[in-house]
Parts: sequence; C-alpha cells; structure tokens
Amino acid sequence: MSHFLHVLALAVAGAVGTLLRAGCTTLAVKIFGPSFPWGTLAANVVGSFAFGAIYALTRSRAITPEQETVLLVGLLGGFTSYSSFAFQSVSLLESGRGAAALAYMAATNALGLAAVWAGIRCSR
Repeated sequence: MSHFLHVLALAVAGAVGTLLRAGCTTLAVKIFGPSFPWGTLAANVVGSFAFGAIYALTRSRAITPEQETVLLVGLLGGFTSYSSFAFQSVSLLESGRGAAALAYMAATNALGLAAVWAGIRCSR
C-alpha cells in the first residue's frame, strides 16, 4: 500500500471510529439516560476488546501490520483511545514489569485528571 493510501485509510478509519463513538454515546443516552457516562464506558470496553482481538489477529497473521495500524490507530483511535492505555498496561504486566504498569496506570489517571482540572481552571 502506498504511503498516500495508508494515510487516507487512517483518516477514513478515524472518521468511522468517531461516528461509531457518537452513535454509541447517543444510543446509550437514549437507553439509559444522561445520569451516568454509559456511552463512554461502552466505547472503552468494546474498544479494549477490539484492540485485543486485532492485536491477536495480527500476531496470527490473519491481518497485516498495515491493516492493524489502520484499525488500531485509525478506527479505534477515533472510537476510544482508552483501548491503547488498557493494552499498554496489560503489555507491561505480561512482560513482568508490574511496577512500571502500576506507575503508568497511576500516572495516566492522576495526570489526566489534573490536566482536565487545569484546563478548566485556565479557561475560566
């Protein structure tokens, strides 16, 4: 696949992932109401499952590394980036780097929450 077609495939997959995320959120609000972020929870769980499945399919050579990039970075990147966080955490744990995994998980959550708070405070 040429570089241009690969970039185009990433962009299209990202757009599709974004639309799927919006649809997931809209559906969850219609079904459960807006009192809890069900759509985000569903996107994160479904995206994490899909990430694991796509990773395994690439390792078994059922899909190519180029297809993996389009699906993981494009489609799932548009759908949820949480799946990357979850996968990287599991990878660290599976490689025997438990302390690094815990540090990564704690830092991602703490710094992410702090960054949202800071962004809100700085924008007021």
